[in-house]
Amino acid sequence: METLDCRKLPGFEAARAITDHFNKLAPGARFAALIGDYAMGLRGWLLEAGLRHRAAATPEGGWRLDFTRGLSAAQGSMPGLHHLVADAEGTVWACQRGPLVARIEPGGKSRPRSAAVTRKGSHIALDATARRLVIADPELDRLVAVDADTLAVQAHWPAPGGPQLPLISPEGIICVTGHVTGTLTIVRPQAGGFAEQTIEVGPGPHDPAVSADGAAVFVPCMGGDEVVKVALADGRILGRTRAGHGPSHAKADHRRRRLYVANSWDGTVTAMSEDGVALARAPSGGWAHAVEVTSDGQWVLVANFLDDTVTVFAADGLTPAARLETEAYPHGLDVARDGKRFVVTGFAADHARIFEVGSWRLLARVEVGRGGSHTAFAPEGDLAFVACSVDDHLAALDLAAGTVTARVT
Repeated sequence: METLDCRKLPGFEAARAITDHFNKLAPGARFAALIGDYAMGLRGWLLEAGLRHRAAATPEGGWRLDFTRGLSAAQGSMPGLHHLVADAEGTVWACQRGPLVARIEPGGKSRPRSAAVTRKGSHIALDATARRLVIADPELDRLVAVDADTLAVQAHWPAPGGPQLPLISPEGIICVTGHVTGTLTIVRPQAGGFAEQTIEVGPGPHDPAVSADGAAVFVPCMGGDEVVKVALADGRILGRTRAGHGPSHAKADHRRRRLYVANSWDGTVTAMSEDGVALARAPSGGWAHAVEVTSDGQWVLVANFLDDTVTVFAADGLTPAARLETEAYPHGLDVARDGKRFVVTGFAADHARIFEVGSWRLLARVEVGRGGSHTAFAPEGDLAFVACSVDDHLAALDLAAGTVTARVT
């Protein structure tokens, strides 16, 4: 097996070298990489890129990482459609890992409107009240706001640290983490414009969640093993809660005022109150990452990137209820609006799976396209859209029939 020696390279240079080598290989090919330091920054890069591997310390004091190339190249290196959101009327917005953002009319039957607004977009957030769409551009370290209807650029703000996962509070306050710089950028609407603020929260902040009252945001910090509570009004740190090793994605249940956090490095999930009290913690699986809560608040779902599984927990006590096999690298995990079904994509695959909530039955395995990432749902009926980053299209998915009815490009 081929071995790539990266021991003399700094962390991010080693990550780039490994990613470039991974992308050049054919699916199924294997290689090893030698590195000097298996630090959080490098691990986070490899996890987000979908470069699944096994790590072992070497007698010389470094590390050996063993990789197997999947169906798709590294996530982030493909410029296709990645993230999407939908409003209550069924309009869908999607962005590329490239310059384009697109607006798709309800049903996806007319040609999408698109505009080039970023250098390399990542994720998007929608302020339905203000009719504003916010796109993270990690390559330029900024947030871009566009008119949700015309896609005309309205404003942009600096957001250091490679911003990726913006969110918007009910009051229209925008925030996004900077994974590289350990920061949180907050953009507040003011009379006649906006005011931005960037604060330090801790190493490796990732996917935050807003509190039930909209006054605070909870930031999982992968390098600090804690969730940081921040006041959106002024950026004050309100508290820190130990979660697990490598807290990454957070999901809020506003009715119970609870937060569920997937801890990637130890493969666990933590339940905590909005007051910062850790309530329960349970094992989930390798690289536990994406987390969802069913609409009734009874079940917590966690996608385990390394194991190709989703673990289902009863929300009270995090008691395991089911373990479901998925496609390779289950990057997207989204519950339909009716709460009856959920969709799991596979970034290193070309299929998605539809499961029934409660029975956890596999309803359908559907070919949607390579690089399945995120899903958005129509407000009524059985229509869902799946973003396929490698094939650069949206697959319109009939959830009841378990078939793709159209591919929107």
